[in-house]
Amino acid sequence: MPTKKKESAEKAAALVTAAYEAALEEYQSGLKLMREGNFNGAQEALERCRDSAGGEPELAERASTYIRICESRLAPAADEPTGAEPLFREAVFKLNAGEIDQSLQLLTRALVDDPTSVDLLYVRACAWAKQGSAEKAVGDLRQAIASDPKVRFQAVNDPDFERIREEPAFIDIIEPTPTGV
Repeated sequence: MPTKKKESAEKAAALVTAAYEAALEEYQSGLKLMREGNFNGAQEALERCRDSAGGEPELAERASTYIRICESRLAPAADEPTGAEPLFREAVFKLNAGEIDQSLQLLTRALVDDPTSVDLLYVRACAWAKQGSAEKAVGDLRQAIASDPKVRFQAVNDPDFERIREEPAFIDIIEPTPTGV
């Protein structure tokens, strides 16, 4: 006949085993949710695993590692650059990567901070030209040339203007007539 101590120990062992099994199920559920890209659900399951795996420090530590991964995936993206110079650098990067719309947005924001910047105006003219917006490209290029006439010579050979090179407005600003000056 079992003693009360032995019964008590068996019950305690069964509880520990049941808690471990439940924690293990939460762990496996969390990993499955991560593979599916559900990082919110995965984080919740892994937190339940960590909190109920008190008798199994290795399982709790593994769950904590995956929780940190979920947190990093759920963290907001790094802030966009602010200020004319960082915006300019990011815009040039986007333009070179073919992301013209994003580049134009960044350049327009940068021009709010520095509306007379020859570099900003010139690069935005390049972006407009690559997009095929000759009128907007020529408008920005005209402002840049007004501030620095050397920009005209740069634009002559710049491949970014290839799409609008035959447009009369572009020709007029590159090879100005008395009315185009």
